[in-house]
Amino acid sequence: MKIILVRHGQTEGNKVHKFIGGRTDEPVSREGLEALRGRTYPRPDHVFSSPMLRCIQTAETIFGGCRPELAEGFRECDFGILEGKTHEELLGDPAYDAFIGTEGADTFPGGESIPAFNARCLETLRETVETSRQRGYRSIVCCVHGGVIMAVLSQVIEGSSYYGWNVENGEGYILEIDETKWKEGQLDGTVTCGIDHRIYT
Repeated sequence: MKIILVRHGQTEGNKVHKFIGGRTDEPVSREGLEALRGRTYPRPDHVFSSPMLRCIQTAETIFGGCRPELAEGFRECDFGILEGKTHEELLGDPAYDAFIGTEGADTFPGGESIPAFNARCLETLRETVETSRQRGYRSIVCCVHGGVIMAVLSQVIEGSSYYGWNVENGEGYILEIDETKWKEGQLDGTVTCGIDHRIYT
C-alpha cells in the first residue's frame, strides 16, 4: 500500500514560527492556499485528515473540494505553554528552558507527553492502514501536521530521528509499507521504498 503523508498548508502562525499545536485551530492563510493551488499532488483512492481546520482545508484544496475522512488521533500535539508563542518569546521561561534542556524528549510544559503523542500517531496510522486494507484501497493520503509526520516516520524508519523528518508546509512523504510485517505488528522496517519530501509537481 502506498501512503502519502502531507503536511497542511502554511498558516499565519507558521509564517512567523509560532508553536501552533492541538489547541490552536488556525486556518491556512491566503498565501498558503495559493501555494497549494499551484501544485499537483498524486491522486489517491481515499483521503484521511486530522480534524483540525488547517488540515481539512488542505485536503479540500488539493483534491478538488473532497470531504476527507477525519481521524481524531492525527490531531497535532498539545504544546501546552508553548502554544501561540515563538521560541524567542519563550526564552527565559524556566519551564521552557528546562524542556529545551531535555532536547524535547519529555513532555511539553502544561501539554502533552511526547512519548504518548508518538504512540497516538502511530496507532492512528495503524488503524487507518487497516481500514484501508479492508476497503481495498491501494493508495491513501493523510493530510496531517508536521509533528504527526515526524512522530510516525521516526518510529517506522530504522535508525532515524524525530527531528530528521521535519518538512515544510504542503510537503510530505510518499512511502510504501510491507503489509505482512505491518500486520504482524512490526514497526521498524515496514517502509520499503518511496521516501521523498517533494511530493508535488
